[in-house]
Amino acid sequence: MTPLRRALNGEERLWKVWWLWGMPVGLATIALAVLAEMLRDAGWSGAGAGLDVLKLLVYLVWFCAAWRCSGNVVNRTWTGIARAAIALALGVTALTA
Repeated sequence: MTPLRRALNGEERLWKVWWLWGMPVGLATIALAVLAEMLRDAGWSGAGAGLDVLKLLVYLVWFCAAWRCSGNVVNRTWTGIARAAIALALGVTALTA
């Protein structure tokens, strides 16, 4: 089974999904947001909106994987902290998309 499928099924350790996948996803979405703004400044607002949708979809895949894997921790306190951070980040992402 691929690591992505394991994560989406909630079978991967949270730290792997959070750190090993979360950092590249964060960097990719920052790049998408910057590119979207550059396209809007150049008069291509539709393309900028399309990149915003892509950014949201990339984040949603990661959010789903992280939420499902949030129970795979040694200390259960991290489950609540991770879910609160995911919910907050989802709200911020939706507002900035």
